Amino acid sequence: MTVNSNLNLSEADDDILVFDSEEADNAVNVNIAPTETWKILVVDDEPAVHQVTQLALKNFVFSGKSLSFFSAYSSQEAKQLIVAHPDTALILLDVVMDTNNAGLEVVQYIREELKNRRVRIILRTGQPGDAPEESVMINYDINDYKLKVELTRQKLITTTIAALRSYRDIIIIEEQSIKLAEALENVQKTQFQLVQSEKMSALGNLVAGVAHEINNPVGCVSGNLRIARESIDNLFGLINLYQKYYPNPEPEIEEEIAEIDLEYLREDLPKLFNSLKVSSERIRNISISLRTFSRADTEHKIPVNIHEGIDSTILILKHRLKASESYPEVKVIKNYSNLPLIECYSGQLNQVFMNLLANAIDALEESNVGKTFEQLEANPNQITISTSLTADENFAVIKIADNGLGISEEIQQRIFENLFTTKAVGKGTGLGLSIAREIIVEKHEGNLTFNSEIGKGTEFAIAIPVKSDDSTPP
Repeated sequence: MTVNSNLNLSEADDDILVFDSEEADNAVNVNIAPTETWKILVVDDEPAVHQVTQLALKNFVFSGKSLSFFSAYSSQEAKQLIVAHPDTALILLDVVMDTNNAGLEVVQYIREELKNRRVRIILRTGQPGDAPEESVMINYDINDYKLKVELTRQKLITTTIAALRSYRDIIIIEEQSIKLAEALENVQKTQFQLVQSEKMSALGNLVAGVAHEINNPVGCVSGNLRIARESIDNLFGLINLYQKYYPNPEPEIEEEIAEIDLEYLREDLPKLFNSLKVSSERIRNISISLRTFSRADTEHKIPVNIHEGIDSTILILKHRLKASESYPEVKVIKNYSNLPLIECYSGQLNQVFMNLLANAIDALEESNVGKTFEQLEANPNQITISTSLTADENFAVIKIADNGLGISEEIQQRIFENLFTTKAVGKGTGLGLSIAREIIVEKHEGNLTFNSEIGKGTEFAIAIPVKSDDSTPP
C-alpha cells in the first residue's frame, strides 16, 4: 500500500504542541489507568504510517500524561496486542491489511469477543471504496472514520484529543458508577442491618418479658405441686388407716369407693404429679432458654458460657427437631470441650447459632424430600455440634455440621452475599448468613468459614477470640 504524501510532516510541523494546561482546569482525581501514559495501538501494514504517526504525536501530553505506542502490522498482531494491553486507550486502525476487511474483523473481535467497550477505535483507510463510511459507521462499533488523506498532523492531534477525552470520561463514569453501586449496597446493607437489629431488639424485649411472666406462674405451680403431692399422700395415708381399723365400711362408703375407683387413684395420682412436675420443669427450662437467647448485649463484651447459648437455641428449635408422621427425629450430637468463659456479645452470638442451626434443619428437610420413613431411619438426619480451643488457646472454635445434600459450587460462591437466598419467597430473606458473618468477623474479630460436599453435607466453623485482645483468627 502506498502512503499518501499528505502524511509527511512539513518543516512547520516540527513544532509539536503540548496540550496540558488546557485540561488542567477540568482535571479529575481518578485512577484513569494503571500506567502513567496513554496507550495507543497503531495497526497498519505500512511501516511508514507507524513512523509518521509517532512523529506527529511526539511529546504530546494530554491531562498530564504522555503517550506510549504499540505497533501491529496485521489483524492477528493487533488482536494479540489488545489482549496483552486491555487498558489501551486508542486504536488507530487501518481497514485494508492482510485482507480487505482485516480492520473490521479486529473491531468485531474487540467489541464482541473481548467485550471491550472502553477503547476508542478510529478507522483509517486509503481505499474508502472498499469500506464505505456510512455503512461502516452504522454496522461497526467504532468512534470515528478517517481517510488517510484527511490526517494531517493537526487533524491527528485533534482526533487524538477527542478520543482520549472520551476514553477518560468513560473511565470516570465507570469508576463513579462503581462507587455509587458500592455506596448503594452499603446503604442497603446498613438499612437491612438496622431493621434486623431493631427486630431482634424488639423480639428480645418481647421474649424476655414473656419469659419473665411465664416464670412467675410456673414457679407457683412447681412449688405447689410438691405441697399438693404431700397432701395427697397424707390423705391416702389417712384412708389406709381407716381401712385398717374399719375394714367393714357402710354400704354408702363402699359404693363411693367403687364409684371413684380408689385403687386406680392410688396408682395414677403419683404418676399424674410426676407428669406435672416434668412439664413444669420443661416450661421453666424453656423460660430460662428464652432469657438466655434474648440476653440484651451491653456496650462491651462480657464473659459467657457459649454452651448455654447453643443449648438455649437448640431448645427453642426443638419443635423442628421432633419426629413426625413423615420424618424421624433429627439427632443432635454434642461434642463439647471444656471451654472457658468467652468474651462476646452473647445475644448476637446466639443469633448466629440460630441462623446456622435453622439452615442446617432446612438442609435436612430438603434432603428428606422423596425419601420414605424407613430410608430416613436407616440413614437418620443429624446435626453435630463441636466446640474446641485452638492450639494456642486464644480462639474458641464452634462447628455446626449437617448430613444433608451439601451446597453446589455455584451457590458456595454467593453464600455470604447480602440478600442472596435459595429459599422460596416468604421463607428466606438472604440476610441470615450475611449478618452472621458480620457479627463474627466485624463484631467479634473472628472468622466464619464453611466446607461442603455434595451428597455428604455442610459444616460451618466459627472462630472467635476467647478474650477481646486476642490475635488474628485461624
